[in-house]
Amino acid sequence: MTERLDDNSTRRSPLEEDTQDDSLRGRERELRPALVFLRGDLMAVPIPLERDQVTLGRALDADVRVNDAKASRLHARINAELNQETGETRYRIRDLSSTNGTYLNGQLISDAVLQDGDKIVIGEHLFRFDMLDEIDREFQQQIHRLLAHDELTGLLTSKSFFSELRRESARAEIEMRPFCVLMMDLDFFKQVNDTYGHLVGSQTLEDVGLVIKRALRAGDVGARVGGEEFAAFMLDATYAQGLVAAERVRAAIEDYGFLTTRRDSGEEEKKFQITISVGVASFPDDARDPIQLVEMADSALYRAKRSGRNRVCAYRTSLSITEDLTSLPRRRD
Repeated sequence: MTERLDDNSTRRSPLEEDTQDDSLRGRERELRPALVFLRGDLMAVPIPLERDQVTLGRALDADVRVNDAKASRLHARINAELNQETGETRYRIRDLSSTNGTYLNGQLISDAVLQDGDKIVIGEHLFRFDMLDEIDREFQQQIHRLLAHDELTGLLTSKSFFSELRRESARAEIEMRPFCVLMMDLDFFKQVNDTYGHLVGSQTLEDVGLVIKRALRAGDVGARVGGEEFAAFMLDATYAQGLVAAERVRAAIEDYGFLTTRRDSGEEEKKFQITISVGVASFPDDARDPIQLVEMADSALYRAKRSGRNRVCAYRTSLSITEDLTSLPRRRD
């Protein structure tokens, strides 16, 4: 049943509105099982348990990968068990003869039925078993986004960057795909704060984050790892592709006009330039360990600083971009 309005449009009757609201509330209150990371690499992430059997462990083929040296390759399994008489489903966790054991609410277990809110410890990782509705799931995902990303630049935080790097490097090792790590540092950034103030300095870092994001490819991962230090890794990228991307970032920063005043200050807008130095290391050419690759890229970055700044250096010196850029102005209004 519908009611006609004078403008020939339709509106729902009160009965229809109530029915739709009930349907929406039903979807919101449809509870589904999930594991929420309370400690570890994926802090606050809800992992839906959508299959009848979910395996947790350090192995790449585990359904829920626990990136933890104290976790066994296949550490524990959660099974959904349907009661044919009541139609209710319960969830049971079993330890898979792991080296360091599975703990439920502080107790070492081999087999137990999970209850809403139970805490599970595997290695150094802490999970909570939750029955979540749609609103709960969206809230948890939003919390994770806030924790994983730098508030100022929108890039990943240092912790999230290294977590993603370890995860993707393990995958690259299995699939034998190349990737590159970029370490970046703004040149003479202290002069920006000293000349224009810390509010402009923060605005500059915010803009640098945007410029880096635009200069990288869609699938690349950028992060702010320190005050004016940035990093990125590029999947499926050879050494040559990594150097091209690094030069793209360097040139984009150099060409960008940064404001000398806050955007909302109402003052006349003037602009200045800054530059960035970049170091590049490549898997598997330089190393296979992700942390070692970061150290190598950092070493290349400091060589770029020592040799004049505003340049790209590869860990392999024969590949570095060595154009003399030292004569270019660092800043100008």
